[in-house]
Amino acid sequence: MRRHKLSVPLMSILLIIVGICLFAGGTEEAYLIKGAKVYTSGIQGVLTDATLFIENGRFKKIAQGEEWPSVPVKNYSGKTIIPGMVDAHSYVSGYYHLLENTEVFTSDLITAVVFDALDPEVKLALESGITTVNLVPRNENLVGGISSILKLTRDFNNISVLKKRSFLKISFNGEVIRPDRAPTSLMGAENLLNQEMETIKSGLEQNREDIFPQNGLRSMLEGNLPPMIAASSLAEINTALQWLKKWLMDGVIVGGEEAHLLIPYLKQNNVSVLMSPILPFYPEKWAKNAAHLIKQGIPAAFVSYMPEADPLSLRLSALMLYHQGLTQQEALKTITLIPAQILGVADSVGSIEEGKHADFVVLEGEPLDLGSRIIAVYVNGRAVFQGKK
Repeated sequence: MRRHKLSVPLMSILLIIVGICLFAGGTEEAYLIKGAKVYTSGIQGVLTDATLFIENGRFKKIAQGEEWPSVPVKNYSGKTIIPGMVDAHSYVSGYYHLLENTEVFTSDLITAVVFDALDPEVKLALESGITTVNLVPRNENLVGGISSILKLTRDFNNISVLKKRSFLKISFNGEVIRPDRAPTSLMGAENLLNQEMETIKSGLEQNREDIFPQNGLRSMLEGNLPPMIAASSLAEINTALQWLKKWLMDGVIVGGEEAHLLIPYLKQNNVSVLMSPILPFYPEKWAKNAAHLIKQGIPAAFVSYMPEADPLSLRLSALMLYHQGLTQQEALKTITLIPAQILGVADSVGSIEEGKHADFVVLEGEPLDLGSRIIAVYVNGRAVFQGKK
């Protein structure tokens, strides 16, 4: 093959163009955020007139009234900063690709492969302050597949996966029960799942010629993949708890509308709850029940189910807790730090602390004042959304 040499001037022009493109799309190496009130969701609590030193996409130093290096400054005086919100159960950009209707067990499906950074839903989530999601299979299959924890981005070539294999989605939710195929009842769902797990545990599944080899279920049985279980009613949650006890596993309940009725059993089984969003027109008892769950020490956080619900539902749900007597800091943690802890990624995201990823949201007012407009969102120290001035 013949090779063509570029002239020196042409090479120089190309290098300049590449450099401009990299600068435009890259992360600023070091800069300061000054003047804002910062809800850290971490051990430093709420800081006023704080300075954040961000370097290479992480919070390098967080303090007040100290000498700082000579780097570019972003002045957010009079503004409020919170951690990027963590949505621990989302279908964003993949709703119609997160379900395989031909099988009731699809434990080998991995959600990361369907994430589409260019989908308009991703833009909407970022503009609402959501920076990290657990992309999860839907509820219609008894075993839906493996969830993936992702940083949201609009850059198709720069997708950041925190955990490609985070949880195995199990569903005891009413959506899994169908008249045209098993399971046709909640009891049948539990029995069918137990039978499949016993088969895998015994090694007998190797004699079958299934489309899906169920490696996800095997990984869960080996203790490498915790279950995330869709269950809302008292009967569904109780079934989930009994199933976890039978198989000696910890797990996470998703939905959990009646979880407050089983608080002692949630504690005994070391179970966390990802709560369905609470909207203003819902009965007040929903917010009271959610607040009671948290006040009793159950690790609990809100999810959006986006696009089934608007991403604004996260802040709305936290606001409902605030109206039930939790402090603004406590309520804010249910959409920042606590979901990150439940997902096992709190060492990277969920709070503004030194060493963590620089994911944060800048607002004009208090975080749970829905009149507070989001004016900027940063992921890994890079501005991914800038509101109109």
